[in-house]
Amino acid sequence: MVKEYGYEYDAALHSLLWKETKGRIATDRLFGAICLRSGRDALKAIAREYEPTDVFLPALACDSMVLPFRMYGHTIRYYRLNSDYTIDLDWLDGQLTENALFLFMNYFGIQAIQDCQLTRIKQTHPKLVFIEDRTHHLIWKSARTFKPDYTVASLRKWLNVPDGGLLWDFTTLRNSTFSEDMSFSETRLKAQCMRATYLQTGNEETKTKYREIFSTVSDIIDSDLNPARMSAYAYALAANTDWNIIRTRRKENASCLISILQEAGVPLIQEHAGISDLYVAFLTDHRDSKQNDLSSKGIFNTIIWPLADEQKQTCRVAQYTQACMLAAPCDQRYTTDDMAYIGKEIVQIIGKYRYE
Repeated sequence: MVKEYGYEYDAALHSLLWKETKGRIATDRLFGAICLRSGRDALKAIAREYEPTDVFLPALACDSMVLPFRMYGHTIRYYRLNSDYTIDLDWLDGQLTENALFLFMNYFGIQAIQDCQLTRIKQTHPKLVFIEDRTHHLIWKSARTFKPDYTVASLRKWLNVPDGGLLWDFTTLRNSTFSEDMSFSETRLKAQCMRATYLQTGNEETKTKYREIFSTVSDIIDSDLNPARMSAYAYALAANTDWNIIRTRRKENASCLISILQEAGVPLIQEHAGISDLYVAFLTDHRDSKQNDLSSKGIFNTIIWPLADEQKQTCRVAQYTQACMLAAPCDQRYTTDDMAYIGKEIVQIIGKYRYE
């Protein structure tokens, strides 16, 4: 049996559930949210609500956040972040335009903007549309008193569901027509099951096949203008998930790994467990070499997506984070013993480069 840490979720097919739900989409809400195929689809659903306008996104934003707005003709304007991943409000205040869309998000639990600051912006820009992305802290109850027009989140980063995005529409959508295309969900589920087979058998041909699928399957979403519904299969899995178990396991794992890295003096983005626990993100030089060394040990760390030149030129923090960040897995697939192994390997590999 192959032991790996991180990368995409593997999944054994729930045969009875698959038989009951195959080919069906979810129309019910989950936790009050509209259930869509992905977080990208949630952003598409918002983007199509408005005539082309300025969309303000943090410079540290991946293509999956940018493309949905570009697909509907909006102009992307990136804003700066401070070194602690809060929003550079002095810079933003001089850039905001009327009738624009403004997306804000926390990075690994760091609150990027305070409620009082959001309220002040709304008072000075009453026509601004506020969008919150809660993907990085989805499992923890929000302490915000400010209510945005929309909140979005990707579900697939938290569960081994083949598809899933959430959209809370506090400003009711005028367009509630959604695609029922199932190809993305069914293709990803196939890859998840292949990965489960690989972990059991170690068959390298199977690994090559599922990796190709995972690397290209998002093209289905990116080539589809219409936002699509979540599959009924993914909905049923999410609806029957014990989220308390996930919160507990992730917090325990993150706490263990954070402690190991802090003791070794590894710079962290998230310094406390229980506020995000999506990953344990740390900063290091020689990032690509260290990532490769960790991968050879079966430890797959998420990296910051490639940023456009405009993003890097706008924000040095975004540029630095792309060059130096690795995010170690701490999800519910693993135990604190796994975290001890991951932490030990990270510290050893960082130490190897530190003293060369």
